[in-house]
Amino acid sequence: MLKKLLLLTLLCVGLNTTAFAAELKVGDSLPAITLKDQHDKAVTVAPDVQTLLFTVEKPASDLVNDYLKQQTPDFLISKQAYFLADISGMPSMITKMFAIPKMQERPYTIVLGYEAADLAFMPRQKDHVTLVKVKAGKVDNILFIKDEAGLADSF
Repeated sequence: MLKKLLLLTLLCVGLNTTAFAAELKVGDSLPAITLKDQHDKAVTVAPDVQTLLFTVEKPASDLVNDYLKQQTPDFLISKQAYFLADISGMPSMITKMFAIPKMQERPYTIVLGYEAADLAFMPRQKDHVTLVKVKAGKVDNILFIKDEAGLADSF
């Protein structure tokens, strides 16, 4: 019985890790990304993108939002950058009633991953903003940023 339980556990773990795309690494080609934003409009990341900001947890998201509030409304566009947020772990009621309406007040676009698989390819570290620099469609650098100074220095 114990052997069967162990085998079942290993199979489940194996299935979960292969169900998601491998995380991006330096030198990888950027995959095609088309997801909805906070206004429920489809957004396709342009081929000439230079920077991807990515968050999963609230502290990292707050850091990006606080930083972007200090910039001009077209900051991301002028930098050929996109803000991607994985909100798959957020309870749907909270997402619909509170998070999305608050995001809709922002003057910049937030590309949302509603399902874990949507942005599974993005590298992540707990409570950090992932910043992916892209050159000619390939990942040039991956940074994990924990403060506003680091975020400002990355642009």
